[in-house]
Amino acid sequence: MLIPIAILTLLVWYLQYHWNRRRLYRMASRFDGPICLPFIGNGLYFMGSTSDILDNVISLMRSFKLPVRVWLGQKLFYGVSDPEDLETIMNSPHALEKDELYQYAEPVVGTGLFTAPVPKWKRHRKVIMPTFNQRILDGFVPVFVEQSTILLDQLKTQVGKGSFNIFHYVSRCTLDIICETAMGVSVEAQTKDSDYVKWANQAMEIMFTRMFNIWYHFDFIFNLTPSARILRDVNNKMQAFTGTVVRNHREAYQRKRREEYVDKDQSTRKNFLQQLIELSEGGANFTDDELREEVDTFMVAGSDTTASMNSFIFIMLGMFPEIQEKVYQEVLDVLGPDKPVEAADLGRFHYMERVMRETMRIFPVGPVLVRAITKDIQLESCVIPAGSSVVMVIIQTHWNEKLWPQPFKFDPDRFLPEEMAKRHPYAWLPFSGGPRNCVGPKYAFMAMKALIATVVRRYTFSTDYKTIKDIKLKADLMLKPVHGYSVSVELRE
Repeated sequence: MLIPIAILTLLVWYLQYHWNRRRLYRMASRFDGPICLPFIGNGLYFMGSTSDILDNVISLMRSFKLPVRVWLGQKLFYGVSDPEDLETIMNSPHALEKDELYQYAEPVVGTGLFTAPVPKWKRHRKVIMPTFNQRILDGFVPVFVEQSTILLDQLKTQVGKGSFNIFHYVSRCTLDIICETAMGVSVEAQTKDSDYVKWANQAMEIMFTRMFNIWYHFDFIFNLTPSARILRDVNNKMQAFTGTVVRNHREAYQRKRREEYVDKDQSTRKNFLQQLIELSEGGANFTDDELREEVDTFMVAGSDTTASMNSFIFIMLGMFPEIQEKVYQEVLDVLGPDKPVEAADLGRFHYMERVMRETMRIFPVGPVLVRAITKDIQLESCVIPAGSSVVMVIIQTHWNEKLWPQPFKFDPDRFLPEEMAKRHPYAWLPFSGGPRNCVGPKYAFMAMKALIATVVRRYTFSTDYKTIKDIKLKADLMLKPVHGYSVSVELRE
């Protein structure tokens, strides 16, 4: 008797579930998209490696009329890439919530700015934004230069030895920069064996795979995999590292009191964590866990992303020697042969900045963003219904030949002021857009310029990659080349 009742109960629940979603199904039927399979929807498109998943996302965007409708299990997604639609969605109060897929990033970064629900995000963003003002950022430039100078010595070991993965070196440099500017600690990742970069890379690859593998959405399945054990291990190590620093700083602050802990000389450099502790003690009331989550977010988001962008830039300089020479000559014009980079110099690297922007167009570090839709959003041609999610495929926007003629031609002059004025402001979104955009683009540009200027004055680059299309890509929350950031270096005469 119990079995028929259980079956009937399950059937009633199933019918009621779909009846309550009937509007979602009706509206989804109006959009173009691939044929769905029972239960898994279009889940087969998101199986395989992180490279396969990225290829399939781009293929779907090119094969169907946009916005393209995709089902991942019982969850409805719409893929968009037109700048007008991106602007509407990114600025809508009904699309501020990160999709529940981002819950798979929470084991590593908690609910810092990247993954926080909207009420917490609004509170923390208001507190954190002042910590990125220009005076504070200018105070970080000596750190950028000091660590970039150490990178010069590290790269010397590769001179004349042929191709190598420069990310191995740049990521450790950016980790040293982030640790010192975010937490005021020196981990000496460039000169000692540091595992943090390896931990972060492992964590991001597992997180991305879990996001798009429908079977891994079930905890009881994922927890049986080796990936789950690896993620728990690296997560514990990363949190132990940053948690210890947070506790030490807060204890020092409370022990010495603010008047002794904070230097009255406003020119004295304060790291990100110090500023958050001061603001927290002044009324923001961040817990130790909240402080750690924001530092973890800054570490993961800031370290690997700037390292990846720098590494792609070095590949482009190696692929296009004439562009590399122009960057080098501009650095000499601004600095001369020996003068270290100073904050006032960074705004004078105009051509270098165009090279950086063009590199970030072709290789956007965040190729895909996902938002939950909490209320219907009217786009130019359709309505995105509440209860669905939007996948903003930034890489497809950046490769759209209607927006960027010959999209795989590397042309820094696309970013001359007169050319930028012709384009939609949401045609270039390496730092996202709208109120929930990245908080650190100024920091990123300044750190990257200081590093590139320091390095190109000492070394010339070449690469085995012949064309941009030769660089096969993958995504694990961040865009990366499948076969590494391969370059060769030689000392300048």
